Amino acid sequence: MKKIIFVGAGMAALVAAEKLARSGKYEVTVLEKSPKKEISYDWHDDVDRAAFEANGLPMPREGTYFVKRNWTFIPPSERTETTLDIPEENLDLSIERRPLALQYIERAEDVVDFRFETQVDGLIFDGDRVCGVKVGAQKLYADLVVDNSGALSKLRGELPEDSGVTKAPAENEVFVAYRAFHKSVEGVPAPQSTNRVYLKHLGQAGISWSILDPSGAVNVLVGRVGSLQKESFIDAFRALKQSNPNISDEIVRGGVIKKIPIRHPLSRMVADGYVAIGDSAFMTIPMIGSGIRNSVDAACILADVILTKDSLSVDALWEYQVRYYLMHGADHMGVDVLKRWLLAADPDDLDWLFEKGVVGKKEMEAGATGQLIRLSLGDLFAKLKKGATRLPLLLKLNNVLMRSARAARIGRRIPKTFNLKAICAWQRRVERLYLK
Repeated sequence: MKKIIFVGAGMAALVAAEKLARSGKYEVTVLEKSPKKEISYDWHDDVDRAAFEANGLPMPREGTYFVKRNWTFIPPSERTETTLDIPEENLDLSIERRPLALQYIERAEDVVDFRFETQVDGLIFDGDRVCGVKVGAQKLYADLVVDNSGALSKLRGELPEDSGVTKAPAENEVFVAYRAFHKSVEGVPAPQSTNRVYLKHLGQAGISWSILDPSGAVNVLVGRVGSLQKESFIDAFRALKQSNPNISDEIVRGGVIKKIPIRHPLSRMVADGYVAIGDSAFMTIPMIGSGIRNSVDAACILADVILTKDSLSVDALWEYQVRYYLMHGADHMGVDVLKRWLLAADPDDLDWLFEKGVVGKKEMEAGATGQLIRLSLGDLFAKLKKGATRLPLLLKLNNVLMRSARAARIGRRIPKTFNLKAICAWQRRVERLYLK
């Protein structure tokens, strides 16, 4: 029986590992550096509720999720607010990550060999082929290693140069975020809008948010691209408290800083004996860093490809990447183009775009859910009317949206079979999009 090792017990690993092991065709091991009780993040994230039924997965247990409320987006000056009005039946579920991970571990424990508190130190190679992992002085051999160890995966960095797999994200492709639940100040009313996101907060490249949790605590995030300096955090937290006086200094839970990818997915996710998935493959929505739905979809695609083709060759595994790109990856390439422009934009320009209604509910809903912003000819003329006084800015925005659409088209032109020459040419086209 062939062996598959998953490195990291992320949501993608948990779902794919069970499906593969349950088939009876593979011996599956999941190696996770954390203790079981400390698995995943101690916070909740938004997930499209359709992800569970679509992939044949059980819903989270009662009491571990709630229907999220609509986002309110606030530009740098904080003079205006844009609150989405998505109907409740279409809103995402906000799901506690750790209980969901534990639920899926319990579901798979009868067929998957879980090894917690197990630090993987590196890959084992046979020539250029990955053939296992190092755990201390021990060598664990496998026919396939699936990397779910995170955005800064050191395993990716060990792959041969000619594998075509990006070794590390650029500084502006990682979001460094403080996340904590703070106790609410007694007697202080919460803002009318409950889920408040501050875009380019204090003029810096990043966001902050204040979300009133059903528990009564305030879910606080301060995130910046590349790094989060102590002084920047102190200034941002102070400003959040001024705008949201219900936030206290007392932390109920959390209070950690994590690094999350905010870029297009890897342009090469498979190598000989190796597959990247989840954050290791940069499968988050570039605009907000959320990735559970993408990871679950990818896990089901990977398992289906392996079981259908009954092969672990790189040629066979390429179909996994193709199907993921056609489902999510291509659109996320386009969203990444827009995200980079927004992070570099002048705060005054962002204020003007929101205040004039050039950027409104429709556009923010698309970006926040990983969809492309598409403007019809009528939409374009309507926005030209609203923004005639800043025509150069509108032309610049239109150019960015055109580049975004072009990026998505290139993503969808991914070579459908494993032809190395065609894949390398496609990769070069992808990477050139983000050099500016």
